[in-house]
Amino acid sequence: MSTIDKNPKTHDSTSIQMKETTNKTITIEEAIDRAVDKVTFKLVLMLTAVSSTILNTASGTYLTVFTGQIPYNEWKCSSPKCFDLKDKAGPSNDFYSYETMCENDLVAGADFEWTSKRSSFSTEWGFYCKTESKLSLMSSVLFLGTFIGLLCSSGLFERIGRKRGAMVGSFLCLISVAASAVAPNYTVLFVLRILYGFGLSVTNMGSYCWIAELVPNKLRNPVGCLFTLSGWTTGYLALIGISYYVHKWQYVYASVAIMDAVAIIPFFLPFLPESPKYTLMKGKEEEAKKTLERLARLCNNKISFARTGLAYEKRDQSYRGQIRDFKIHPTMLKETLLGMSIWFMVALVSYSYQFGWSKIGKDLYSIYCFASLGEAISFIVYWPCCKWLGRRKATMFFFMLIIAMNALAMFNIKFTEVWSLEHVASMIGSIGAGAAFTMIYLYTGELAPTSHRGMILCLSSCSARIGSFIGPNVNLLYGITDRRVPLGLFAGLSFLACLAVFFLPDTTDRSVPETPFDVEELSRRRGKEGEDLGKEKREKDHEACLVVSNNAECQEHC
Repeated sequence: MSTIDKNPKTHDSTSIQMKETTNKTITIEEAIDRAVDKVTFKLVLMLTAVSSTILNTASGTYLTVFTGQIPYNEWKCSSPKCFDLKDKAGPSNDFYSYETMCENDLVAGADFEWTSKRSSFSTEWGFYCKTESKLSLMSSVLFLGTFIGLLCSSGLFERIGRKRGAMVGSFLCLISVAASAVAPNYTVLFVLRILYGFGLSVTNMGSYCWIAELVPNKLRNPVGCLFTLSGWTTGYLALIGISYYVHKWQYVYASVAIMDAVAIIPFFLPFLPESPKYTLMKGKEEEAKKTLERLARLCNNKISFARTGLAYEKRDQSYRGQIRDFKIHPTMLKETLLGMSIWFMVALVSYSYQFGWSKIGKDLYSIYCFASLGEAISFIVYWPCCKWLGRRKATMFFFMLIIAMNALAMFNIKFTEVWSLEHVASMIGSIGAGAAFTMIYLYTGELAPTSHRGMILCLSSCSARIGSFIGPNVNLLYGITDRRVPLGLFAGLSFLACLAVFFLPDTTDRSVPETPFDVEELSRRRGKEGEDLGKEKREKDHEACLVVSNNAECQEHC
């Protein structure tokens, strides 16, 4: 196996010497480019199978929306106090509402009875009005689990691989959601929700790293779209369908457990290989070559890597060693910190949208169908926008769309009893949030060097989990303050995220760095190109000044 010394002092000389001594040593990126030289049906089928491993992501994330829904419009009076309030309200007012119940401190079982045909743990355990925060906490605590999972799994993918790591996460999801179907009280369900989040983070990040490292750079954009559409959107729509036809909340959990079991099947399919980048980094060159040849056969590409050396760097894969690299390589540190801040803000805004639709629309299922459609649209539109505008401009565009839509939603204009300007603008804003979230996955993966990609994606996603935890609770502001407060908050955070993206380099059509040294080298090249362009512009301006100037004083100034 060939090794390359990535020491900055010897990097260039080593590369030149290698080219002179042998012409059959290539990097893993070049090998994947040669193996996956075209898109075939077999390749798409394999990538779809890998993407299906995240069927449990959306379904697990939004489970509490449907199993814990509080039917503020579905109840009837059962006490003199409630009947008196109804008589005073008159027939023209919307009596059965959140305002009536909560502003008058009506008590379930004493003042009113729930009439909803669908059961939920919120109504069974008495979560409504002043205790609604328990439902928000149950929703957001999932992200505490994902945060812990990401911290613990930062080295997991480097030790047992992307595929096996994601498999471990999927089994944890299956166990926790199946046990949730028989949870006897809030505390047990709360703990199981944390465990589910733990497994969810490991599954999602492992699967994403896995699929991203099976394709060349030119296909990462469409494959990212396929990943989210076939996995996330399918799971989202499946949850809505299950919740609509299954009325008992315990059975909803049981149905999702069955879906999670289906999501595990692809891990056992023999034609789904481990990431060749991972196996090469672990020193298993022959295994990496076999994987590359299997990928080539899927593309009807007859190529052999038997007499080809795969270049890699012997690097410290320990957590401590990778942390030290941030101190040695300031550009990687700066880009990682900027990325983490963006992940935090886009997650907060995105999950505020997704857990807040019940505050805007009355029919939970129809509005979440539109929300899932909006997310599907966001996954589709980010691809052409990314291609036409480039990574950085496309990401900034999506954040500006969120800003504009939140500003528009502040106007109180109703079109019908169901639809308002806030409703429509929020739908469009959620498309921007979904597209920005998808973009930042791709963007971070291309900024991070291969040697540190698992760690950087985990750190960024940990930052997002903090925003995700806060997001569902932000919707409580709708009940205690003016609705323009949360809308203004979303717009302000999106502006800050857009500003952070501005300071990141564009990765469009750029090779993915293998090591932190490559990140620094790319930064130096960009700086030199900027200096050359600035010098060229100054020279042209100087020449133009001399041409148009007639008097000696102006020429001297030029």
